[in-house]
Amino acid sequence: MENMLTSDIAKFGARERAILVELLEAWSRDGLPSDFYEENVHPMFNLNSGYVFLTNADYQEAIMEDGKLVSHYSLPYEGIQGTLSELKEEFARNGDSWHVDDVEAFNDIKSLDC
Repeated sequence: MENMLTSDIAKFGARERAILVELLEAWSRDGLPSDFYEENVHPMFNLNSGYVFLTNADYQEAIMEDGKLVSHYSLPYEGIQGTLSELKEEFARNGDSWHVDDVEAFNDIKSLDC
């Protein structure tokens, strides 16, 4: 099976390199998300989805949202993914059907929002 993720910038296209520049500029301007660890931070490109993001030694992900870097989360039970704002919207729509472990993880993430 071919690896669908790469940090080899030579494999990024022009679009992906432009997104990488936006990520790096946002990092320089505003810093990383407060819950994102600064250990072995590097760019990553998902060749399947086209997403470009920053990741680290703990496999955390930071993406652009409204011109700022924000954390991208994956809930533990059903694997629901998104930024905090996306998870809030999803919870408002379908939270009553979420597994208790996902609700607990979501509440932990919300508590980090300052």
